[in-house]
Amino acid sequence: MQAPTLRPQSLPMNRRAFLAMPAAAPLAAQQASPDGKQWEGIFVIMQTPFLESLEIDEESLRKESDFLARGRVHGVVWPAGAGETNSIWHRERLRFSEAIVKEVKGRTTVLIGVHGANKFEAMEYARHAEKIGADGLHALGPGDGSSDPEILTDYFTAIASVSKLPLSIQVSTPGMSTDFLMRLGEKLPTFRIAKLEGANVPIEVTKVVNQGKRRLIPSTGGGALHLMTEMERNSGGTMAGAGFADIQAEIWDLYHAGKKPEARQLFMKFVLSGVLERRTGFVLQKEILRRRGIFKTVVMRNTRRFNMDAADLRELDEIMEMLRPHFRA
Repeated sequence: MQAPTLRPQSLPMNRRAFLAMPAAAPLAAQQASPDGKQWEGIFVIMQTPFLESLEIDEESLRKESDFLARGRVHGVVWPAGAGETNSIWHRERLRFSEAIVKEVKGRTTVLIGVHGANKFEAMEYARHAEKIGADGLHALGPGDGSSDPEILTDYFTAIASVSKLPLSIQVSTPGMSTDFLMRLGEKLPTFRIAKLEGANVPIEVTKVVNQGKRRLIPSTGGGALHLMTEMERNSGGTMAGAGFADIQAEIWDLYHAGKKPEARQLFMKFVLSGVLERRTGFVLQKEILRRRGIFKTVVMRNTRRFNMDAADLRELDEIMEMLRPHFRA
């Protein structure tokens, strides 16, 4: 679809002005489908809770699904990278993806991870996601980490061929460049969200937005550390952790309601958690969810080592006290 063409020297315009332009009308229409589902905003990569036995804790997973829906996030994604997707086996993925769809009950958009070791496994997950009533699909690259553009194109084309659901694709190999994703978007009508990764994602957001034939929604990750600048660049959202997902949704909603100073003020409190996560890793998200009464444990399947020390925990105490008045759920 067409997007405004900016001179290279131009600064990105404000998103509200961007969406008000006639050429941007198709993008605004993409935000929600005819059934009211949201396709832009805070799409949360759900954490996977484990019992001490390392079995998936279905009760906590359902509580997380409900917590995120009550927090009014714009979408949830499971399983994906931050959800320890590589440690979850075939039968678990089929069983617990259905549990999430049932628990959400249509209150927010649900994307089910369909990536696999190869295209045949991914196609099976895609068929299953549509069968259980998911709203969309989310796929990383094939499990062998291939960067060959022909292999990647064949892999994602195979996924799209077995389901009519909108597809979100997350960069996971060097071959999945922004240029590759935009070319793929021209070939696959259901490819809707591109989750960008890399050293300078905000620049990649601008590249997608300013393409003459832009039709993809650029989403990001990185712990939402660059959420404000990405929104200024007309990003379509971010996919970050679940612990403070309601805070991220509040920042997004304030910004897009024209309350940029309030959004920035809240972001400056939230961003401290992103800085802490850079050092501690995803276990921070589990500790936040444990403190908020969602998870029973902070167990991770691939390590038994809890890598937050006393100083980290005190820092999290202070961050939670700052953010507590803004909790939605």
